[in-house]
Amino acid sequence: MIHCLQRIVLGVVLLMAAGPADAASVRQVYLVQNSGWMEPYYLDPASQFIALAERLIEATQLEGVDITVATFNQDGQVPGQTSPDILYAGSYNPQAVALQLATITLPRRPNGRYADADFLGALQATLGTLLQQQDGIIWMLSNNKNSPNNSQDVENNTRGFYDLLRGSEFITRIIAFPLRMPVVGPNFSEKGFIVYGIAYGADGARALDVITGPQAPLRALFSDPPIFLKPQEPQTLELRMHPQGVGDDGQIAIENGVVIVSGLDADQDSTVSFVGEIANVAYPKKILTGHVSASWEGPQQAGSVQIDPARVQNIGTGRVSPPLQFTLTVPRIPRPAGMAGLLTTDTVVDGQLSITLNDLNFDLDDTFIEKAAAVFGGGMIGEGQRAFVEKQLPAIFFDFRTVRERVTTIPIRVILSYPVWPLYAGAGMAVAMLLLLAGLLTQALRARAYSVALGGGGAQRVMLRPGQQVSLQGIDGKSYLLRGRLFGPPRSRVS
Repeated sequence: MIHCLQRIVLGVVLLMAAGPADAASVRQVYLVQNSGWMEPYYLDPASQFIALAERLIEATQLEGVDITVATFNQDGQVPGQTSPDILYAGSYNPQAVALQLATITLPRRPNGRYADADFLGALQATLGTLLQQQDGIIWMLSNNKNSPNNSQDVENNTRGFYDLLRGSEFITRIIAFPLRMPVVGPNFSEKGFIVYGIAYGADGARALDVITGPQAPLRALFSDPPIFLKPQEPQTLELRMHPQGVGDDGQIAIENGVVIVSGLDADQDSTVSFVGEIANVAYPKKILTGHVSASWEGPQQAGSVQIDPARVQNIGTGRVSPPLQFTLTVPRIPRPAGMAGLLTTDTVVDGQLSITLNDLNFDLDDTFIEKAAAVFGGGMIGEGQRAFVEKQLPAIFFDFRTVRERVTTIPIRVILSYPVWPLYAGAGMAVAMLLLLAGLLTQALRARAYSVALGGGGAQRVMLRPGQQVSLQGIDGKSYLLRGRLFGPPRSRVS
């Protein structure tokens, strides 16, 4: 039930990530090697190889995505068999898949020898026939081993296999999980094998990213993260730091992966100094040496970043550098004009903080060398162990040695505050104006005493407000209507 829910969630995530593309257009193909060197994985009674294949297939499912499970060796060597040889095709059915995996045998050629392996042929046939050049993911379970003595074409085929992986623009992602599994068969013994995930096309890449995500079920099968072979690992560094004050009122921290700088004065250039560390997340590589630089920019603003010391060295996988002093320069941002600016108390600048490693030298991490040596059966130590592993691993595992620069971008949000005295001054002026207007209005509307002569007689005293009307009797006996005015004496007329 849990895995079913996980498959549904992964399918939904894939649909959201793929945009207009339909997740159902992606297929997954599982290629299980069954050539001679794989003998102990099938014939050792204690082998967990088939059980691991079942768990791998289960953990990588996407809702609504069909699968194909097939074996591969070298096509044409065994009469009546093709390679890849399809065991199961259709929607995922754990019982049916387990039943078919249990039927895998080690085919023999007419001369009685086990079949060789042809990685290039298996990949080409999968792309052209099983995927029909459509987007998808190919999972390959292989001990990555064959002997040039078995066939004169083996060496060329294997070289062609890795050339195709590197060179094809349609093969968009390659990840690998080396796995230790000691087994002993009647003729051979092995220490471990490799699980490859190969994405074909843009939708295949998005699907592989979902399946291999940090919280995905697949990751629970392996103690180590995947090795990114193509393209190289998505991120080399992480910036790590504790929340800390910067200046009198400023603060800097990392929240949900975003660097937050707050409390700076927007009316002037600011210089922010803080202490951080960079962590090497480029599994399984060690940073031997590198020069560190950084910069940041927003939509309209850009600032410089100084780092001291500017060089790092010997940062193993998952390890952090010694503390580094970062000095961030933030340019002033003028207050917006007009009333809107007067009411503005702060502004937010979202941008990217870029940390660059150049003059970079990578090597395989020492802990990975030890694990890889165990996988491939090496008993040496020190440099001998490293040399052994480098001979066993395909050359594509070492493509990182051509990398001399890596840029890691981190979202950054800079919150700058404007001085509040203009707002207080403006508010004070507004209040003063209102009081003045109120006073003038009160004065203008109060009742005033006037002396008026009506009908030619003597003056009469009357109290009138502007706009107010009263009726008075004149000396001549007539009734007069008086109307107060804002300025000047009241107007009168015979009513």
